[in-house]
Amino acid sequence: MIWIAMAGLAFGAALIALVTLVLSLRRRLERAACAEHELRGPLAAIDLAVEQVRQGRSGPELAAALESQLDRSRAGLADMAAARTGRRTTAALSPVPLERIARSTASGWRPVAERAGGRLRMDWQAGSVTIAADRGRLAQALGNLLSNAIEHGGGEVRVLGRRVAGVVRIEIANSTRDDGTLGHAASTALERDQEHGAAPDRGRGLGITARAVRESGGTLEISSGADNGVVTALELPLDGL
Repeated sequence: MIWIAMAGLAFGAALIALVTLVLSLRRRLERAACAEHELRGPLAAIDLAVEQVRQGRSGPELAAALESQLDRSRAGLADMAAARTGRRTTAALSPVPLERIARSTASGWRPVAERAGGRLRMDWQAGSVTIAADRGRLAQALGNLLSNAIEHGGGEVRVLGRRVAGVVRIEIANSTRDDGTLGHAASTALERDQEHGAAPDRGRGLGITARAVRESGGTLEISSGADNGVVTALELPLDGL
């Protein structure tokens, strides 16, 4: 009977080790998928920027667009390197000029919106403000929100930045032909990130956004907007420095 008990204990230990290994591999694969998402995301905007250069168009807005996409790509590369070893990168907070990041990100996605038959309009009312954040993570957050708004929208994407009770609130709104399921899927993805740290498929970008905002001490919310659209809003504290 003793050998049966010992065999049972050995089997249990082996099973626990196997489950631990599977969960570890699953986490690595998910982190690698997130990193890949953040490397693929900027390519569309960079591709259009290169096309503009070929057409002889240049200037500060184009340079700003490329700057934002490079910030996001660097963060994605860091995530990919960390995923290979099973680690997760941590935010490197530093003083970040929020208006500059927001405008450069919008500049990067404006040609994408126009190619999709829409337009991107920005209304920055928060003034010049510096917050404590990770520059690459912030570019990821704004880039993902703009990309989603353009991809699932049916016309104009509106970006509004303003100060509200000690925070800077950035709202990204679109009008969409969706019947409301997109907003529900986005909310579900956000809940999954908060509870489990990962959100698959369509919600992956929102999960990355939620993490980036949270690491900067901010919050992310999703609500229904006008014209059957979706409004995503991130709030970042002004007292982080």
